[in-house]
Amino acid sequence: MAALAAEIGKIMSFSSEVKNELARLTIEKKCCMLAEIAGFLRVSASIKLAGGGRFSIVASTENAAIARHYKTLIKEYFGSIAELGVGDSQVPGKAGSHNRYYLIISPDEKSSQILRETGMMLVREGNDYFSDGIYQPIVKSKCDKKAYIRGIFLGCGTITDPRKSYHLEFVIDSERTASDLRKLIGSFVDLSANVSKRKGDSIVYMKRAAYISDMLGIMGADDAMLEFENIKIGKELHGEAQRRTNCDNANVDRVLSASEEQLRWIRLLEEAGALDKMEVPLRELAILRRDNPAASLTDLGEMLTPPIKKPGVNKRFARIRQLAEQLEGEQP
Repeated sequence: MAALAAEIGKIMSFSSEVKNELARLTIEKKCCMLAEIAGFLRVSASIKLAGGGRFSIVASTENAAIARHYKTLIKEYFGSIAELGVGDSQVPGKAGSHNRYYLIISPDEKSSQILRETGMMLVREGNDYFSDGIYQPIVKSKCDKKAYIRGIFLGCGTITDPRKSYHLEFVIDSERTASDLRKLIGSFVDLSANVSKRKGDSIVYMKRAAYISDMLGIMGADDAMLEFENIKIGKELHGEAQRRTNCDNANVDRVLSASEEQLRWIRLLEEAGALDKMEVPLRELAILRRDNPAASLTDLGEMLTPPIKKPGVNKRFARIRQLAEQLEGEQP
């Protein structure tokens, strides 16, 4: 079983790994639930006439985890039961070999209420009309912006394996929605995206590694962000090693580069007096990193009591980063 799991992990694309991680997130705040549902439906849903002036919503995805995630989220927020259907993939070359999953929300399951609350159906001069673009009242707060972007990514986003190249994109069939998404991304500090056209679709994309890493963090894909950063650092160090042949400290530089940001988080927490208040496992790791800046993640894991593997060390550093960023956000 372990060998099979390892083989599946090799086959799964980096983009699928990111989406699976995001689909496992637990969304606590109601406003974030609504924003994420709205983002997903905006790019993945179609509206069907159901008779009597009523409508059904049909959203689709090729990822079963995403379908289950939104079925649960829609039930938690609206109390509606979305019917789950399965059909063949609509992607050329995949039909018959890949499934496509459909979430169907009928009029009896509050489809009109869902359309109104997500901003997909609005009222003008007493008449209903279907809107385009991002419904701004849903994305006023920072957490809602993050949730909305996460929903759009799960609906139409892809990210290239960073071992090959740096590229993240959203394929959107609406120019207005693409323009609004570009502005939404640009509302975050030191972050921006470009827009291009491809076969009638609008492509919102970014190619800078730093931007893509930040986007992973914004969406909540902490494990993927750490993996991305490790790959990025490894590629940078590989290029440096080629230029600095026979350099004895190449491996030391690699570890120090990887730990530099971690040390910054730890210094921030320590200076604020938050280090001693952290959970024991996090504090133990932080102190070990502070005292062993050249140690690898594997070495740090072996120093812990009890020892843990590298993925466990990565998860603890993700939590330390989260605490540090929260502290930064609270500072005037």
